[in-house]
Amino acid sequence: MGKTQCVLDQYVKEVGDFSSQYGSDGSISYVANNIIGKPTLYPEYGDFSSAYCLRSYGKWWTKCESAITPIEDPRPLLPPSVDFIDVRYECPVYPIRVDFYETYHPGSVVRVWGSLEGQGWILLWSGEPQTGLKPVARIFSPPIRQPNHLVNLLRIEFDQQHQTYYSALDSILLVGSTHTASKSFVATGDSITSQVLKLGLHTTMCEQGILAGVQFLLSQENLQKLVAEEPREIEDLLREEKADVVNMIVNEEQSTVVHVAGDTSTEVIVQAVEDEGTSGGYFELLPEELILYILRQVDIRSLCRLSHTCKLLQKYASEPCLYMRLNLKNCWWLVKNSTLECLSSRCSLLQALDLSWCGPYNALDTETFMEFIHTCGRQLTILRLNNCHFIDNYCLYMIANVCLYLEELSMANCSKVDHLGFGELKKAWALSRLDLSRTRIDFHTLQLLLQHASQLRHLSLNNCTQLDMDEVALTLATFNRGLISLSAWKTHGITTRGFRALACIPTLQDLDLGWALSGAITEGLGELVRGCKGLRRLYLTALRTLTDHDLHQLTTHAGQLTQLDIMGTRNVTPEAVQRLLHTCQNLELLDVGFCEQIHSTVVHQWILQFPKVSIKGGLWHQEDELESMSCKIL
Repeated sequence: MGKTQCVLDQYVKEVGDFSSQYGSDGSISYVANNIIGKPTLYPEYGDFSSAYCLRSYGKWWTKCESAITPIEDPRPLLPPSVDFIDVRYECPVYPIRVDFYETYHPGSVVRVWGSLEGQGWILLWSGEPQTGLKPVARIFSPPIRQPNHLVNLLRIEFDQQHQTYYSALDSILLVGSTHTASKSFVATGDSITSQVLKLGLHTTMCEQGILAGVQFLLSQENLQKLVAEEPREIEDLLREEKADVVNMIVNEEQSTVVHVAGDTSTEVIVQAVEDEGTSGGYFELLPEELILYILRQVDIRSLCRLSHTCKLLQKYASEPCLYMRLNLKNCWWLVKNSTLECLSSRCSLLQALDLSWCGPYNALDTETFMEFIHTCGRQLTILRLNNCHFIDNYCLYMIANVCLYLEELSMANCSKVDHLGFGELKKAWALSRLDLSRTRIDFHTLQLLLQHASQLRHLSLNNCTQLDMDEVALTLATFNRGLISLSAWKTHGITTRGFRALACIPTLQDLDLGWALSGAITEGLGELVRGCKGLRRLYLTALRTLTDHDLHQLTTHAGQLTQLDIMGTRNVTPEAVQRLLHTCQNLELLDVGFCEQIHSTVVHQWILQFPKVSIKGGLWHQEDELESMSCKIL
């Protein structure tokens, strides 16, 4: 690539992190690494294993016993999303355009963040999930901001709760300029990047068109024209900017507007004056209960800002009762070591903390987190640390020895913890919910934990590939007879022996064994559904040996089923599925995709015959035809 070129088209070089993938580590099917490089599938549309596919879709993962309840956040800074992926590019650029090659159920991208090696994040674009899109591949190019900051790392956030099936991406293209013309152009906002926007080059798909425009931008005639139009010195511009900042700070100190949530929106103007006796302004006339009620409606960033307006609000904004339940996942890009250090003096009553997604690329370190837990963790009952890569064995030691009443612990994708750290959790006797998905937990350590966790009700072991699931099932049947949900997606080795063990847990209602089964399970499945009469959600994805007799067992003994996934079976016939649809009156979701004996036309007939059941299967190109048929019938 020539040295004079200033606009680069770059595809993903590597994946930095992600919260979700349909595939498993070590595989090449549906995994996050499939997003690396140039598109290989576009413009084809469909369910391709060589794409990056998200693990969940729709509301189904929130309508089950294994779903967690979000920690309340009265005023999230941005609408909550479901998943994310971090992608890194070779050369830092000033971003101009980001293209998403969506090849299956598009419309899930809701936010795009940019950063240089994770040091400070800039929101490039935010939007709502898109619904009602045609089932065709597309290139989605949201209108991103053009910051004067170099970017080589993107974080993409997804909300696939409105999708009817799994979403998939083929590639992500980043278009950006490598430099601006001069510092003065940056200060006046008339940079090379801004000129690219004015000329519409960011919407040009033709490489020749982009290069022709760049040659014009860098021509001597154009640069001389820009200099002539902006004769002011950079020092003058910086002085003006500094004066603006000073005025803004003065204005913020003199007047702060607080929006109060209620039947009607009101504005309370707080006048900050030097007189200590009246430093609270009109707030001093309000009863303490009302002030705290108002502050409970405010997001955490606004609480911190309010504490700088006057002494009265500083006092009330620091009340520990406002910090009993913290959802920092909703503002992950703001959380640093200094954040926890500031909050530690206010969190003496902390009971629930969600730090998921926080602290990427060394924004949080182990020592700061441990100090925070040591200071504020004694009353914690809920702790969520998904994708917190600063968590290590020492952190688990601190959690186990300080958080003595911990009832829920989520550590999905925490890769630094080994058997030494997990072994500390045997002290967490009150655990009722434990999520160790995609961690390095081994069977002997897990067995030790389960023996001490007699209160355990929900266990997630998705993508824990070092486990023998038959042995895990036997341990659960011995020590955890009150278990309600078990999620073991993409684990290994569960057989009829494991099914028989799970049948000894009568409270089991939610069981996900997708891609974890091996061999015929007819006898074991029969025992399972007879022993677990309250079973409501059952995922047997990719169980190739499932038979009509197995479905007959479900039809006879599992009448309360609401969700059933038998995708990828070879031997199940349409007649057996038809009987199940007639019998299971509570069924809401049925996935029969890739079932060799079930043709798409039969699936479409079922969709019309059983409108209360969301049935997945058939060929994508027939969805428009099906929608037309449904409209005619209605």
